[in-house]
Amino acid sequence: MSDNPTLFDELTAPTRASDPQTSRDAAASVNVTKGQQTVLAEFRMYRRLTDEQLIEALRIRATSCPEARLSDSGARSRRAELVAKGLLVDSGDRGRTQAGRATIVWALA
Repeated sequence: MSDNPTLFDELTAPTRASDPQTSRDAAASVNVTKGQQTVLAEFRMYRRLTDEQLIEALRIRATSCPEARLSDSGARSRRAELVAKGLLVDSGDRGRTQAGRATIVWALA
């Protein structure tokens, strides 16, 4: 590993410094793909995002970090995989799409 870490150096589930060791051990055992790590990076930065907000954040990041590039459907798929793994959850809040429809606001678990 280089002295300058990249977006993909840590391919494990996120934990907080205050988490007990058992949580860190569990997170270390979760396999996270590069695409999933890209999505997690946005949630670490913004904390709560709708799918549309996630896609826009990824577009912005990809201008300076091409390895963060995901298609719109790829971003939604990676987010859904992270929900299935228990790393992202429905926050209980709802946002609005550009078309005015209600949409889930996702958050780190």
